[in-house]
Amino acid sequence: MTRPAWYFGTREEFLTTTKDRIADQLAGRAASESLEIEANQSLEWHSSIELLQNALNERVPILREALESEEGRFVRHVILEFDFRRRGLRMDCILLAEGVIFVIEFKRSKIQSSDRDQVMAYAVNLLEFHERTQSLTEGDAGVIVVPVITLTRETVGEGSPAWPGIGAHSWHATTNCPIECDAGSLRKAFCLGRTHRKSSQPIDMEEWLGSTFRPSSSILDATLSLYGNHDVASIANHAAPAEEIAKSVGEIRSVIDWALSNRERHVVFLSGAPGAGKTLVGLELVLRGYHAEESVFVTGNAPLVEVLNKALAKSFGRQGSASESWAHTGYRREDSKFVISAASHKIVKAHRFLGDLASKHRQSDGRILVFDEAQRTYKKGRIVLREKLPDHEADLILDAQAGEYAPGGVVVVALIGQRQAINNGEMGIIAWLEAIDRKGWTFSISDETLGISDLDNVKRWSDHPARRVLKNGHLRQSMRYYRNSEMENWVGCVLGNDVSGALVSMAELDREKDCVWLTRSLSQARRWAKERTVGTQRCGLIASGQARRLAAEGLFVELKPSIADWMLAPSGDVRSSNSLETVQNQFQVQGLELDYCIVCWDVDLRREGDEWKAYRLNGTKWQKDNLIEVSKNSYRVLLTRARRGMVIFVPEGDKSGSDQTRTPEFYDGVWKYLLRCGAKAMPPE
Repeated sequence: MTRPAWYFGTREEFLTTTKDRIADQLAGRAASESLEIEANQSLEWHSSIELLQNALNERVPILREALESEEGRFVRHVILEFDFRRRGLRMDCILLAEGVIFVIEFKRSKIQSSDRDQVMAYAVNLLEFHERTQSLTEGDAGVIVVPVITLTRETVGEGSPAWPGIGAHSWHATTNCPIECDAGSLRKAFCLGRTHRKSSQPIDMEEWLGSTFRPSSSILDATLSLYGNHDVASIANHAAPAEEIAKSVGEIRSVIDWALSNRERHVVFLSGAPGAGKTLVGLELVLRGYHAEESVFVTGNAPLVEVLNKALAKSFGRQGSASESWAHTGYRREDSKFVISAASHKIVKAHRFLGDLASKHRQSDGRILVFDEAQRTYKKGRIVLREKLPDHEADLILDAQAGEYAPGGVVVVALIGQRQAINNGEMGIIAWLEAIDRKGWTFSISDETLGISDLDNVKRWSDHPARRVLKNGHLRQSMRYYRNSEMENWVGCVLGNDVSGALVSMAELDREKDCVWLTRSLSQARRWAKERTVGTQRCGLIASGQARRLAAEGLFVELKPSIADWMLAPSGDVRSSNSLETVQNQFQVQGLELDYCIVCWDVDLRREGDEWKAYRLNGTKWQKDNLIEVSKNSYRVLLTRARRGMVIFVPEGDKSGSDQTRTPEFYDGVWKYLLRCGAKAMPPE
């Protein structure tokens, strides 16, 4: 089994191994993890390894000198580059000593407050989520965790290092702040740790490295309290969808009760159109109710995770004197920044979750796993965090959950997006059904979900003996468009070459005064959005990730600004979407929404005759792309982000003829087709 550290060994092994051998071992581990990745990623990865090896030239001699000293003799094991995957953290050095776990971060020069927060956060994460560390630190005579910052090129002030004390904050087993030292005084930090330890309890390195991920009960309480005080999605203006969502949540909870009480291994499928509220159902199951403590939400939508966690942090910050609401969790108000950061454990980025499965680092999450965008399941052999998946993703997840909780009940809630494939190689719902059949699980699925799933043999799964019928397993109504869900139908007709259907939908939209505007002027589109966006409303520029010739209009789809700042920063902040300066692509905005959208259309998706054709820019030329459905679904995401209104900006192209990538006829074809589908051209300025 691959260990979550690039180097580990006893103190004696470390001292008798040359620096070059240690560097070679680290480089070898890095090389083994970089197999079969893209060329540009490989260059970046090997560049980072070179930096790491250079850093070792400074760190290893410092560590060796300190460990050879009398003060360092009680250290038993050395761990370098510890990868706490589930939390997305990689720690420079862990030393396991008798009664002490040292967490060491190396810095070259002046120590900043952010450096202190970083190494303290590492210590807190071990105490809150590392099962073996939790068990070792229990009780008055348990192990202590000592964070240390070591300068490699400069020296700390006179009198350093000093003992910072222990137990004067929310974590009884770690120091109040890091010990700060340099190359010559690291051994004194060891002496301080040994002098103030509570016991001389030995620590088994194999057990420590093989530990599972386990949130502490306190952080669970704090997390659920934080999420419980934040309305993750406002649905007050959507009575019908809200009722449908409530029915779905209620039925799924009943199925979960049945499965757990009968020790079933069960998958529940929930499908729905874009914006219908699948994610909201998943968050409701994970963050509220009596199953919240034993459930986790896994999503491939990393921007959604970033935006939600930042929104929650801001929500907590606005609570003012919130210490009373957190008193039952055992955390002090002064330590809130670490608690808020740790609260993100209930919502996990899929690549971290899959990376654990690929490397066989099983991470306990709970009996209920909600998997967002489950139709995007990966195939065997897919590289995740630089390691190949040893089996299909769906099989790995079912095996892991069954193995962790055998022989008890376990439930996977698979949220299935409809017509939302925006990546090549997504396996779809069939991967889950076939894994269920192979593994002997049972499942609940609605007739509607089976009907939209493009299955070759619907009857096989409809009549499957392991199936339970789910009555509320498909969300029909979109919550996204503020006044009229007919927008979803219009977009479907536009991308499906159904002009007559698009006109019918547009007539319905017109009755509600919800037309779709068209413009050839980006400045006109910006004025339109800014004139309508008031108070806390959001507007923004969005475009396809392949819309690279929008650079001529000053829009750079490859820039990828912080999505959390883009979605949450207030008007007046240049990072805000409301500034209309930066553009986000479909990968960043999927699952998110704005009040007013400016959809910027490039000719990566264009009209040729009566059909859509996809193109990809290769150097200075557009080349045909066979992934037409992926391209169309990318624009489907863009065209369904607006709650209140949308304008589509179609550039005029380069009329001089010198830029062959921006031929006006390419753009004109899109413009004319959208007009035929009922969109309205803005009056000339």
